[in-house]
Amino acid sequence: MPTTCNFALFYVDDSGSEASGYTSYSWIAVDPARWSEADKRWLGFRSQTYRRHGIPASVRLHATDLAGGRGRPSMDPMWKRSDGLVVIREGLRAIAALPGIGVGTVYRRTSARGSSFHNNKLDLYGRLVEILNRDLDVRDSFGMIVMDGDGSNLAYARSHRALTTGGRRLIEDPHFRHASVSQWVQIADFAAWSAYHSLRPTNRRTTSSTWYADILGHLDVNGGPVEA
Repeated sequence: MPTTCNFALFYVDDSGSEASGYTSYSWIAVDPARWSEADKRWLGFRSQTYRRHGIPASVRLHATDLAGGRGRPSMDPMWKRSDGLVVIREGLRAIAALPGIGVGTVYRRTSARGSSFHNNKLDLYGRLVEILNRDLDVRDSFGMIVMDGDGSNLAYARSHRALTTGGRRLIEDPHFRHASVSQWVQIADFAAWSAYHSLRPTNRRTTSSTWYADILGHLDVNGGPVEA
């Protein structure tokens, strides 16, 4: 991703399930010099979503809920469960048009269950931190991770602190923002959902299983999800 400053923001979200045996993390890398421009374009998409689907910009867009028809995000009395997938597809297309961004995904296949699955997921996050830190070092740049949550899970911070002090390119521990108040964390959620659905084994291929490659593929810094 070309940058005009020596810093990058990484908005990270996770996906996966024990049932599928897949766990993954996706990120949206943003050039801070173009953050404002990209944010304005995304808010333009949110305005369109309100006009087309009756979903206010203040309502969190959560891909899993939209795809599953959970809740009722829309004020439109004609809203249908199937409309959620339409919003996801339109959102991915809006992400694909944002300036100054890159996308990436790391994943892991595992037969672990329960606490072992959770530990495997945290270990994958550690690998993500190492990968992003290494790439920043190659570019002689610095960055920060922003994630959904309240910061109560200290294991995420430990992954950052495990980096050698002299070689740390990721500044501080991850910064946590609730998705309900962060449009960018919601953007990362869309990327993570689409990446996971491109990976998970199913009995049949669905239209949404190709959205990550077809819509966001040209932005993926690794050319596609990477097993780590």
